[in-house]
Amino acid sequence: MPTKRTLIFIALLFVISFSATFFMIRSNDHKECEIVIKKELDKNGIEVTKEGHVCKEKYSF
Repeated sequence: MPTKRTLIFIALLFVISFSATFFMIRSNDHKECEIVIKKELDKNGIEVTKEGHVCKEKYSF
C-alpha cells in the first residue's frame, strides 16, 4: 500500500502535467502563423503542390 506522501506526490505530478498541457493547447492560437504553398516539379515533370505551416511565434507547440 503506497504511503500518503507517495499519493500526494502522484496527485501533484498529475495536476502539474495537466496544467502544462492545458496551457500549451490554449496558448497556441496560431494568430501569427501562415500557410505557404509551393509548386514544384517532380522527377516526371508533373507539377506538385506542397503546403507548409510557418509560425512566427517564439514557441510553437
